Amino acid sequence: MSAITFKVDPKITSELDLIKEEEGLGNRTATFTFLIKHYLLTKENSLDQSIQLMDKLLERVDPKKLPSLKDQLADI
Repeated sequence: MSAITFKVDPKITSELDLIKEEEGLGNRTATFTFLIKHYLLTKENSLDQSIQLMDKLLERVDPKKLPSLKDQLADI
């Protein structure tokens, strides 16, 4: 296993400790690992959900009913 050493502001240390306590994690290493996994899972789900939402929206749009670009930009 690799070791990673960070020098961080004391505020970051206290925030890590707060997360550690709230999530019931054993130490800062577990907290850091938790944050990385949470980020990756959230990012992945967020992207999947965004793609599904855009697909649903595209199904509802009829390009033939859209005003021309010139008409859309007339208010600007």
